[in-house]
Amino acid sequence: MEDCLVYFFTGFLDSGKTTVIGEWAGNDAFRGKKIVILTTEEGDVEYDDLTFPDETPVIIGKDTTEVTRDLMFEIEREHKPDVIFIEWNGSVSPSKFFDEVDVPERWALAAAVVVIDATTYSEYYKNMQTFFADYYRFCDTAIFNRVDPEINNIPKLRGSVKSVNPSINLTFLDKDDKLLDIGNYLPYDLSQDVCDISPDDFGLFWTDALDNADRYNGKKVKLTGQAVTFREFKGKAFALQRQAYTCCASDMGQINLLCLYNIKPNFPVGMWLKVTGTIRYFEDKQNGQTINVPCLEVIDYAITSKPETEIIYFS
Repeated sequence: MEDCLVYFFTGFLDSGKTTVIGEWAGNDAFRGKKIVILTTEEGDVEYDDLTFPDETPVIIGKDTTEVTRDLMFEIEREHKPDVIFIEWNGSVSPSKFFDEVDVPERWALAAAVVVIDATTYSEYYKNMQTFFADYYRFCDTAIFNRVDPEINNIPKLRGSVKSVNPSINLTFLDKDDKLLDIGNYLPYDLSQDVCDISPDDFGLFWTDALDNADRYNGKKVKLTGQAVTFREFKGKAFALQRQAYTCCASDMGQINLLCLYNIKPNFPVGMWLKVTGTIRYFEDKQNGQTINVPCLEVIDYAITSKPETEIIYFS
């Protein structure tokens, strides 16, 4: 028997999970497939209100406490599904499912998605960062819907997610469900001969450059950070370092941008530098995956004052 594809969705109540699941389940790729939707909360939209191209999927409503190994194997025996969509109650950590619930061997996780309502995100994120950190750690895709580019700072939305999980895929949809390109909303202009990226935008640059080598490779930029050296560089490079809060005040990390430069005597280690350079990329392995990481071929640098805000915030 072929694998049963599992699509896991989470997010706060009324974030739009049911609507997104309905759209995905109605995709032509699933025509003729036996679909089960396991929902663990009730929102404003019900599956009975949605239209599906084939017959309506089997809808099973349960509390998260009832989602157990026994239930999973019962669904397998009774329905033998080809596809399962799980709508997980956003007030319960995804770890309760991924760490505690066994599923049949042929069930294969196809995607884990968090759906976020951009109209309420700033307020929710400010007060419930640990919830969002859990979403981002367990999910491979984040969908921001109801985005208004005039109100929502799209680069900041992206940064708040990427600071926790750099490899997560992000989608931004406006109020009409049209796809938005973050490249149209960057606070700096990469078409300039030398793009001067402000110290406050260092984190945005880092998270966006990790995903968009085509956008950045070969561009000349100016960036500000604290110069640090590491023994393994062997005098051939230094790093521009910034401290960053990745999800909450107790979770601070570091961003180190490798700067290719033959270090000379009296190099100002520990000083704040404004570095002009050309962006290049090198391959690095992280968590078993090969990713393209940005670095700088240094053209010039100058000692500068530390930024008014030393620490990068993604919220």
